[in-house]
Amino acid sequence: MLRACYFALVGSGFLAYWVIADPSHDISDSQDEWSYVLAFSGVILSLAFAIPLFAQLAGGTWTLRIALVAAAGSALSSLANIFEDGFQIDWVFFVFALGAAVQLVGFLALVVVVAIGKRGRQRLLALVPLGTAIGIIGFVEAGGPLMFATWLGAAVWALAVRLRQVAELGPT
Repeated sequence: MLRACYFALVGSGFLAYWVIADPSHDISDSQDEWSYVLAFSGVILSLAFAIPLFAQLAGGTWTLRIALVAAAGSALSSLANIFEDGFQIDWVFFVFALGAAVQLVGFLALVVVVAIGKRGRQRLLALVPLGTAIGIIGFVEAGGPLMFATWLGAAVWALAVRLRQVAELGPT
């Protein structure tokens, strides 16, 4: 139940940031304000915790290992963003880019592992890392709504799994 709530919170956080910061306008104004810097770093950091939780939901040793790589990339990008945009240390952009690259490669590897390693409807879980990767790449255009839809879908799946487990236990 908490996992589903956290997934919904991650999606809502991305949507709220996307709506408030409006990255389609001149982004240089919002990069200088600490509230925007910390909010963006926060939503990126939320992925560092969401992806391993998602991997536990999907199951599998490789899924969890790859999710931890993607989570490390998210955490690195989040921290680097604070130094790059917050403290205006330009060379840290390369650290941010490295973290983002590790994150995206991890998400794409998760897509492959889940799509190949799962059967039936569980293959649909590959849409979560795929939607996340696309949402990050196209964040300015539609990243907030896409991340919201993706992580809300993950929340619904997590809730359905939990309800199925409770139903199998029967009344106590």
